[in-house]
Formats: sequence, structure tokens, C-alpha cells
Amino acid sequence: MHRCLRITEILHLIFGYLVDEKVTANVTGAIRHNDVAVLARTCKAFMDPALDILWRTQSSPSPLVMCLPAQFWTLTVDQKDGVVSLLQEPSHEDWLKLKGYSRRIRAFDRTTLHLPTVCENIVDIVFSPDLSDQLFPLLHTLNFTIFSGPPSDPIQLLDNTRLPQLVRLRFRTPKPYRNWDPDLYFTPASVPSLQALTISAARIRFHANARLAPSSLREVIHLQFLCELTVTLPEGFDVDVCPSMQPTFPSLRRIALTVRSLDQCTNLLSCITSCELGSVKILHRSPATQDDIYQLFQEIERIRKRYADFNTLDIRGSHKNKPTAHPPFDLPRSMLTPFLASRRLRVLNLSSFVVLDINDSFIAQIALAWPEIETLHLRGPEQGDVRVTLEGIRELLRGCPRLQSLHMRIDARILPEGEPEMQSFSLRGLDIFGSLTEVETAVKQYLRTLAPRLQWLNMNRPHPVVMPAWAWLSPSP
Repeated sequence: MHRCLRITEILHLIFGYLVDEKVTANVTGAIRHNDVAVLARTCKAFMDPALDILWRTQSSPSPLVMCLPAQFWTLTVDQKDGVVSLLQEPSHEDWLKLKGYSRRIRAFDRTTLHLPTVCENIVDIVFSPDLSDQLFPLLHTLNFTIFSGPPSDPIQLLDNTRLPQLVRLRFRTPKPYRNWDPDLYFTPASVPSLQALTISAARIRFHANARLAPSSLREVIHLQFLCELTVTLPEGFDVDVCPSMQPTFPSLRRIALTVRSLDQCTNLLSCITSCELGSVKILHRSPATQDDIYQLFQEIERIRKRYADFNTLDIRGSHKNKPTAHPPFDLPRSMLTPFLASRRLRVLNLSSFVVLDINDSFIAQIALAWPEIETLHLRGPEQGDVRVTLEGIRELLRGCPRLQSLHMRIDARILPEGEPEMQSFSLRGLDIFGSLTEVETAVKQYLRTLAPRLQWLNMNRPHPVVMPAWAWLSPSP
């Protein structure tokens, strides 16, 4: 065997390339896992690195449980993937005999393989205080939402467990919290290295969305390494109520907040000390006033100035709000113009309660300023003048070759003469509902010539409001 293949790091790279957790085709994923298993049996030098890769990411504790002696467990096969349950509870020593495998697990998260699920008590056992840090000393990602039989209370389980290497944590709120007390009391002391925290309340109505209790949130905001936070702010939360000498969110890079009103969000953003916050997503449930929007944009502008690679601004109102509930606010260009300096901007979604006063000349500035923009949604209520023409859209697509989704009302009554002279092969979705048109079929033909790979074009009906993934959090990040 060539001496370069005796270097463990090189073998990890080779086997890691074969087992790609991002592969979407389950059959392909299974074949690649089998390839690595075959390599592991080829020679002794391959065995350890191959096992590291095969155990690296698990979507269920079932493979670990099935390494116990057969008298401890049983596999019930149903129409899906089967369920592993315990016939008798193994002793502490029996569990520790699995360390040769469990110490290789770096993540419990979604994979391409369909593994048997486990009974609820197995999750509670393997993540118990007596076992978790010994079985999973290198665990850096824990996604409780993948377990079909989740722990009865993941918050209580986490409070009693210490996972010092954990950097990414995701869990759903247990039913008792959803039904009786929407405030979650989560203490992050057990996960001191946490970098990404996602708390979801999937499959429940919006008004019952779970929120982190103020006392817990005040602990979370001082986590030294937290880079990514997705959470619902409790009503009335004031970060200044409990001042601290510790910096607030010193490492934060991405934040997604669900709030009652925009002023809550503004107060929290004003306290963030991180100089690398590049993504701000906000879902608000109450109508926004002119003062709310002005104060929020002032704060976001401060964040944008501090980080040259600011890339995402997403502000939405919930589907329960009606645009007529509050007078429309015409967002002046002066409030948007500073963002033209953010050359790395990829997402700008301002589909909340504002009417944007933009025209072809401002669209031309956008085309020059944001060459990497992928999502541009500038839709408010239908009130207000429409000043962007089809020529403006053409120039926008010319200057933004990566644009995939565009929502904007336009004046399409006059078709540009001749062919578009350019084509966008990246644009997939276009919503121009409420635009001014005369010959609709001609407009459609022009737009489809301009964007030949367009998969979705909406001109005739209001686009149904879809709650953003960071609000409902059913898919994995």
C-alpha cells in the first residue's frame, strides 16, 4: 500500500467524500455507505478511519443499541423502517462497552439513510447524565427533532446532561409547554460551547408558538460562542432589565426572530455586540408603525456598517395581519440607499407593511450594487404608484445574474421593442401580482423569453403567505 494511504487524515478525506450526508438520493447514499464498509474490511489500516466516517453522523441511536448483545433489544419491523426497543435495560457497564462506536459519533442529525427508530426511553437513557458525556465525548450536533420517539421533555433532559463539545442544538417544544405554559425554561450551562440554537414549535397554530422564557433568554444572550439563534421573543422582554458586564451575543452571525412588535426586535438588536452579524430575519405579528420601521432600520444600518459582508435582511408580517389594519407607510429611498453599499447582499425581503417608492433608476442602482443578490422581494400592499417597468426588470436581471426569486409590482403596459437582448438562466420564481398590464399574454411571453428557466410566474392572484422556515422550523438548517 502506498505510504500516503497510511496517513489517517487523508483516509478520512477519502472516506468522507464517499459518505456525503448531503446526498439527496437515498439509494445512492446507501451505496456509498456500503462502499466504505467494504473498504473497512480491505485492510487493518482502513478500518479505524472508515468506522469514524460510518459512525460520524447518525439519524437514530438504533445502530448503537443494536451493537448490544441480542438479549437486550428487539427490532419490530413495520411498514416503515422498524422500531428498536429494549427487552431488558442494560447495565451501566453494558452501555459503556459501546464506547468504541459511540465515541466516533459527531452528530445526531438527518442523513440519507433510513434507520430504524427507537422507543422513547432509549433516547432518555443514552442522553442521561450518567452516560451522555462518556458515550458521546465528541458530539457537536444534536437535533432532537429527528427522533420519532422524542424524549418526554428535552429541556429537562438537557438541564441534567453535560455535552461540553456540543455546538449545534435543535429541539421541539414538549406538549406540556405548548398546552399550558408557552414560556420555555432552558438553561444553557450544560452546553457551554453552543454556537447554534434552534427551538421550534412545529405543527401548532401561530398564536400558540412557544417562546423562550425571559430568564432563560438572558442566559442565552451571553453565550460566548453562539453564532446562530432562531427563537420567539417573549412578550414584554427587555434585555436591559437585567444588565450585565458580559457582552451580548458577542459571536452572533445569524439571527431569526419571531416577535409581537418590531420595537421588541429593535431593542434586542441594539444590544448585540457581535461585529460579524450578517443575517437578520424578523417575523412580526402586529402592524408596524412608521416609527417602528424607522427605528428598526436605524439599528440594522448600524449592524450593516459594522460588518462588510452583511448578506440577509428579511422582514415579514404574519398572515393574520391585514394591510388595511394600519395606514401604509411609504419607505423612502433614503432608508434603503445605504444598503447599496452591501456588495454581498444575497437576500432582501421587505414584504411587510410598507409600500416601496422605487422606480427604474433605483432598480439600475440595485443592479450595479448587488451582483450576488438571489432573493429580492419588494412587495407591500397594493396601494401606491407602480414605477418599475419591464425595461427596469430587464436591467435588473442583466446586472444580477444569480437572482432566483423576484417579487415586485411593475408597470407592464408598455412592452420594450424587439427581443430582450439578454436572458436570465437563474430566475426561477417571479411574482408580479397587482401589476399594471394591458395585453397579459404578451407580457407573459416577454417574461418567459427573458427568463427561459422560469418555473413559477404569478400575475393573477395574491401569492399565498407561506410562513418562513425559520419561523416554523420543521426542516433541518
